[in-house]
Amino acid sequence: MTRKTRPARRWMRSPLLSLLLGSVVLASLPEGAWAQQADTISIDLPAGSFAASLSRFASQSGLQVVFDASLASGKSSGRVSGSMTVGEALQKLLAGTGLTYRFVGERTVKLEKVSADAPASGTDDETLLSRVTVEAGGVFNSGAPSVAEIGAAQIEAAQSNSLPQLLQKTPGVSATGGVRLQGQSLSIRGFTRQSDVRILLDGAPKNFERYDQGTVFVDPELLKRVEIQKGATSVRYGNGGFGGTVIMESKTAEDMLLEGRSFGAWVKTGYQTANHQRLGSAAIYGKSDFGGPVTYDGLASVIWRKSGNMRVGGGQVYEASSDRLTSFSANGGLEVDGHELRASVIYGRSSDYGPPAANRGDLDLTAYSISRYGYELARLRALALREMEDFSSSLKYGYTGDSDLVNVKAMLSVSSTDLHMTRPTIAGFTPSASLGGQEDDAKYTDVKFELENTSNFDLGGFSHVANYGVQYMHHDRDTWMYDIANRNSAQYNYGRYTSWIMPQGKQDTLAAFIRDEIALTADFKVTPGLRFDYVRSQGVPNAAPRYNNPAAGHDYSAVSHSGATPALSLRWEATPETTLFADWAYAMRVPVIDELYSSQSASTTASGTSRNLEVERDNNFNIGISHQFDGLLAEEDTVKTSLALFYNHVTNPVTRRFGSANLANVTGPVPFYWNTPSYKIYGADLSVNYDSETIFSTLGLSWMNGSRNGAINDVRGPDTYFQDLAPFTGNVQLGYKFADWDLAISWTGLFVSAQNRTPYNQGTGYFYARPESKGYAVHGISVDWTPKEGSLAGIEVHAAIDNLFDKYYEPYLSDGIAAMPGRNFKVSISRKF
Repeated sequence: MTRKTRPARRWMRSPLLSLLLGSVVLASLPEGAWAQQADTISIDLPAGSFAASLSRFASQSGLQVVFDASLASGKSSGRVSGSMTVGEALQKLLAGTGLTYRFVGERTVKLEKVSADAPASGTDDETLLSRVTVEAGGVFNSGAPSVAEIGAAQIEAAQSNSLPQLLQKTPGVSATGGVRLQGQSLSIRGFTRQSDVRILLDGAPKNFERYDQGTVFVDPELLKRVEIQKGATSVRYGNGGFGGTVIMESKTAEDMLLEGRSFGAWVKTGYQTANHQRLGSAAIYGKSDFGGPVTYDGLASVIWRKSGNMRVGGGQVYEASSDRLTSFSANGGLEVDGHELRASVIYGRSSDYGPPAANRGDLDLTAYSISRYGYELARLRALALREMEDFSSSLKYGYTGDSDLVNVKAMLSVSSTDLHMTRPTIAGFTPSASLGGQEDDAKYTDVKFELENTSNFDLGGFSHVANYGVQYMHHDRDTWMYDIANRNSAQYNYGRYTSWIMPQGKQDTLAAFIRDEIALTADFKVTPGLRFDYVRSQGVPNAAPRYNNPAAGHDYSAVSHSGATPALSLRWEATPETTLFADWAYAMRVPVIDELYSSQSASTTASGTSRNLEVERDNNFNIGISHQFDGLLAEEDTVKTSLALFYNHVTNPVTRRFGSANLANVTGPVPFYWNTPSYKIYGADLSVNYDSETIFSTLGLSWMNGSRNGAINDVRGPDTYFQDLAPFTGNVQLGYKFADWDLAISWTGLFVSAQNRTPYNQGTGYFYARPESKGYAVHGISVDWTPKEGSLAGIEVHAAIDNLFDKYYEPYLSDGIAAMPGRNFKVSISRKF
């Protein structure tokens, strides 16, 4: 087999490499790849998921395969079996995928799309050498049952209005809040706090945490892929994320271009009946080298949503539940000689009247209020003008050399979320300060920089893939309100101050991490990891003397926390069809600004700020198994199953200090937040996917349980349930494909059991717990038409009816105050040009 080559480069050419490679043992140069391609190996890859086949190929060949995860999303591969060279195996594996490969090191193969003017993979036995920067794939326990992925095709078919709606069918993931887009949040494996569900958009953290509001406001239309890493066992992240990490990637030109095209456009329209939502979206994009050595690509898009009030099951319409959202995005990059630079900007804005607390149901106007003020005035008194702006930007650089030691990435991101609320001005109406007063604003801003490298080398007789790097993160909370009721009080700074439960402040984090996947055998890999975080928090003194009084224990000065997170992962490919996984980490979470610097007045017992809080710790485990069956019911069918068991033991959890039992015999001011006794959450997720030429089906099951030592409001009392446990949940889909027509129809079912595992009926816990919920079953049908050939190629039509029987139901995590949408007909039509 021949190979096109180019002159070797000097690794010292990049000024960053001497620092990054100083701690790595030097490995041989890529000339050894010639021998790798010619070696005859025994390969047995069953038909099925392309990503799973790549992972098996890496294990059986002894090679490291790196690729952007989006390249494998939604693809399948045929069976590859027998004795053959590496090159022959790769050609057969990549046949029909539109991908090619190249060796970039002695044992490292990269996958990339075939360019429009390049021959297909394997032509004349040559390996193409066009340059791209890709993300590592097939390493660090990829494919584990605790990891779920939603690709572009699934995002389009779902027609979801928000990220929580998109992810809620993933086992172990639930949506919280109500039907309003601004009030929705995510819960993963029983963890519902924003700091326990880490959210990243193109690498930029999204850390909005305003009480009674949502946490993420990204339109799913912008996304090409979402990955959910359940649990906190990866040292790549850190400081929080006990429930898991949600990684969102926005669309690029390469994701949108039709085959063989350099430029294109896309338009889409959609409609939903439950809230009369109208959707419009358009994008233009292109990719070309314009005859030079540099390849450029760019995409610009706009999305517009407008809806009326939401109709829930049974026919009730929730007042002030309408939404208006406009989003803009731009994504561009350039590639040259192993270097890639990419920038993305996403901006969204919404403005409409709604209740001050967005995660609720109807306005619930009382008969007394209506009779006293009249319906329209009573309605206005319950509303606020909610203006939301959400911004994310990232700049990424990547360099991939011809050495196994070099795969450098750097990223700088800036993101912010700003919610401004104004209550109507009504004679005699004085809005409560607990709901933000007459006017309030909360803006949360994050700046992040990270630098990392991945190296492949041999040491001690074993193959290593080491990923290591440093990170800096700056988080700023800027909040204020106008409390019109105290506009004449000097103790309240004449009404202009920061809410006592949403203090201002900033956190700066310095972190370093390393993880090393060691192949002890071709089938067994162990990955030790270590992370260190140093976090410095600084409060901003409240402008109101009532909440800035040393005698009440108020102290807004800086405080530091630090700690190490050790981790260990195991992966054993017992057979080509069966893989076992195990992960452990002793994760940490530093208290956030609200927990450190919230306060009350001197007239209360627990009035002080809480600078002495200790770091939370989560001793967490994931154990899982995945198995693939081929030819089970038909010759070409595939069944993929995965089972994940998880256990979390959280020590030093941070909670508010409330409850008469907790405050009994307490003298003098004490902190508003404190560390309480530990709690445990454990459970299981099961996923089963069946696919054949005509029939497809999915099954997702989730079960969890847990307990707290004592209760939140009585830490010395009897043990109680942990309050955020989602009930046993099953999601089912059964469908049929008309391959000749590129048409698929399916039925979906959501089955949720009653939830009585709540502290609501345990002693005095009902004051601070979610009420019990009833079980329910919800059904839907969908039709998807995606013609692949002819004049209609590029068109997609998706139609569905959710909640087919118009069921009225209230999910447990909605706190019994919000039902879900009723029967909802959804349709979207898009076309690429």
